Amino acid sequence: MELLRDPDAELVAVCRHPESDGFEGAFEQLFVRYRERVYAIAYRVVGNAVDALDVVQESFALVLRKLHGFRGGSMFSTWLFRIVVNCSIDHRRKREAARIGTQGECSIDLVDDAPNPRDRAETKELGDQVQEAIALLSPKLRAILALRYLEDMSYEELAATLGLSLGTVKSRLARAHLALETVVRNRYPHLDTGSAAPDSMGDVG
Repeated sequence: MELLRDPDAELVAVCRHPESDGFEGAFEQLFVRYRERVYAIAYRVVGNAVDALDVVQESFALVLRKLHGFRGGSMFSTWLFRIVVNCSIDHRRKREAARIGTQGECSIDLVDDAPNPRDRAETKELGDQVQEAIALLSPKLRAILALRYLEDMSYEELAATLGLSLGTVKSRLARAHLALETVVRNRYPHLDTGSAAPDSMGDVG
């Protein structure tokens, strides 16, 4: 079976040599090529635009520092998205830890940072309500939904990106779907949970 050629291989090769004349241009091309997708994933995990932009910066800074260690065992995009997911989850956890520290409260798995009831009442469109529901899921569940439905990743691609077994990918994705349906059912009982499919994840912020 022929191995899939990495479309970023040539740019990555140039970026391995920061001292070269072509380094800045090559890294800029990679940044432009992936920044919107990186932002979209980060936004779904951290839940707001400001933190998502921070994650974009952190992720590409980490890519820059670690690129010399990338051996091409996977696609560059797979490696990049793993970094983005990890940065997003770390960022989210730090923010939640700070919030818990100030409030003296702890929540497990479902984090309630959704808008207040008055704000929710003003949100009429299904897509907005689904996004609010997604915002209540744990970072890991949000990450796998983002990769599955924003990046259209297969189970195998999810396993490679997240460093998980296929079985864990399937069980986590099933758990994410169940958690999302539960949140929608509890918070938006007027909605058909079947219509709250992650297709509505396509529009960012």
